[in-house]
Amino acid sequence: MTKKGDARTVAGAATSAAEHKRRRRRRRPWGNLLGGKPIERSAYFGAEKVDLEDTARLIQYEMMVSLVRHYGIRGPVPTYPFAGVGDVGGWLWYQLALAIASELDDSLKIIDAKRPGKTAPRWRGVEGRVLVRQIEALRKIRPHRSFGWCLYQLRAKFPTYYGAIPSHQLKARYYEARKRQRGTKRSTNN
Repeated sequence: MTKKGDARTVAGAATSAAEHKRRRRRRRPWGNLLGGKPIERSAYFGAEKVDLEDTARLIQYEMMVSLVRHYGIRGPVPTYPFAGVGDVGGWLWYQLALAIASELDDSLKIIDAKRPGKTAPRWRGVEGRVLVRQIEALRKIRPHRSFGWCLYQLRAKFPTYYGAIPSHQLKARYYEARKRQRGTKRSTNN
């Protein structure tokens, strides 16, 4: 081999190692202690957005307390929200620790929630269960009324949510949600 060939081999190995190091996934020093998913600042129930800023900050604080316990740091941990006008130092240190930990783990970041799609999967969850329970409650109150009457009552009581959905689609979503619930009840009973 010539000297030129040796230089290419060494340079190729160095490039490969550097590229591998750059591509390597950054691991959190505390593992999967916090779950890995960011905290959502808000939630959607249908078309309505519910603000969860205070709850998100409290969850973030609890995660930071779990990191303190993980590293075995002893001493008084200030309660949230940080009370006391004169105790600015504790708040500043908490913000610094939070900023550093947020760089290492996305679990500590607070993000805006994405608006849910209008497709079927949302009706398979909580919203579907709520719809089925509301229809069942109306049927228990008025057992001789038709299913169409129950849908009409729901759309009249909740015009911003159910009123925006055409009745034939709402009917389809009800049967989809009911079918989904029966399937999960069978699987949990077995």
